[in-house]
Amino acid sequence: MTDAPRADQATLLTYALTTVPNPLTTSPPDVKPGNEDENSYADIDLVISNSGSTPVRCSKIAIVLPVGTLAQDLALTGEGISAYVEPDSGWTVVDVQSDVLLAVPTAETAVFPAAGAEGSSKVRFSLAPQSGESEVTVDGLYLTLRRIMVSDKAGVARIGIEEWATQEGPIPGTPSTTTLDVAKFPFRSGADPAPGIGRALVALTSQGGPPATRVAANAPVRLEWHHLRGDSHELYMDGSRVTDAGIAGGSKYDVPADTVRRDTAFALKTVTPTPDGGFVVRWDHLTVCVTDQTLDALTVSGAFQANGSLTTGSAGETKFNHPVSVLNAKKLTATGELRVDGNASVGGTVGITGKLTADGDVQVNKTFKTGTAGESVFYHNVTVYTPAKLIVGKDMQVNGSVTGTLKVTGAVNAGGDITRGGKGVLAHYDTISMSNTEKGGYLYAPVMDYDGDRGYIFRWKPGGPVSNGYWKIERNRTTAEAAPDLPSAEDTPAATEPPAGG
Repeated sequence: MTDAPRADQATLLTYALTTVPNPLTTSPPDVKPGNEDENSYADIDLVISNSGSTPVRCSKIAIVLPVGTLAQDLALTGEGISAYVEPDSGWTVVDVQSDVLLAVPTAETAVFPAAGAEGSSKVRFSLAPQSGESEVTVDGLYLTLRRIMVSDKAGVARIGIEEWATQEGPIPGTPSTTTLDVAKFPFRSGADPAPGIGRALVALTSQGGPPATRVAANAPVRLEWHHLRGDSHELYMDGSRVTDAGIAGGSKYDVPADTVRRDTAFALKTVTPTPDGGFVVRWDHLTVCVTDQTLDALTVSGAFQANGSLTTGSAGETKFNHPVSVLNAKKLTATGELRVDGNASVGGTVGITGKLTADGDVQVNKTFKTGTAGESVFYHNVTVYTPAKLIVGKDMQVNGSVTGTLKVTGAVNAGGDITRGGKGVLAHYDTISMSNTEKGGYLYAPVMDYDGDRGYIFRWKPGGPVSNGYWKIERNRTTAEAAPDLPSAEDTPAATEPPAGG
């Protein structure tokens, strides 16, 4: 940094200054609203000391800044400038107020108007010792003027110095003056481009909050970056550019809630023009991790392990192109419908609390058991292949017909008639009428008896049954099998009519 030279030798004290930044660059013309930090701001550091061999007594020093829109003006406005002095124990300086700068010693006041809309004006800073006078010997003064909005025209601005001091005798009423030159150079965007060096993009949980290194799904995220004059920014996420008007010339963007549903990568593109008419492109990248991610699709090439519950949504379906094993004596429970379009092979127990629907075959290699409640309903044929059996351990209710041979080792309890070939099957205690198949006529028991122990059985030739021609069937054995020595009806030859009374 280079100190500005002193303009003349009128003052008794020596003055030098430097600027931050150095050299100064002008503010760009026609700054548009919404573009952050586009104006150029500067700080001035001024040091004052006695370079001679004779002590100097000083009562006040004034610093005069040229304010306006001309090339010889330093600042666009006097507003917002802050002044500090060291040592502050013996000297005073008054900070800038709105439109007016008051810089006074302890005993007097000076008024410094801000720059007007047209032409140039002055902003004055007065420094005075708190006791009214002070001798400046070895120790010096240090004055800082901060947040000066630099003029938008290149040129040399002269800072005025007014000094009330003497080496001997009383302090004069008229100050000695000098000037310090400050050069302002044109603004050149990207004058020192550094491709690849970005703008320090960072993600925060909120404004002023901690870094958003890991957030919950759908939580809001705040992005901030460093914006320099001339920068134009573009922000990308989820494969597309974020269309927000404040990003191009800004330094922040608030990602709305319900946006970051999974690990999300952000990319900030910064384009800066160069003095030769070109441009420099810089990129910043960061990724925000999400704890409970929501994914549109997930493909796992290796093993997939879920240590907690695995819950799917109500829409869509879960497909497996490989076997699914349920280990450690756990259950595969279906509270809704379980649909099997192909073959279902079950080697163990299947517990289903809802409905089991199979559009294909259901194959059971072992025992198939139902619970005690409810019923099993079949709307199609149930076939039991030989040598297997359909064993009914309790009552069997058949509402339709039984085709083929039915072998029952226990009792058959029929609440209605049992038919064979459309005709009823006789059962224990049934009452029947019997007619002769050859001669016709129904058998009946007449009133007269043959003797005291026996009675007659006659055939009623006219035709229909008579009142004493009904007979009751009684089962006289405890087994359903016929006696071994009893021939069946088909094996008994037809006999001639027995003799009467034989």
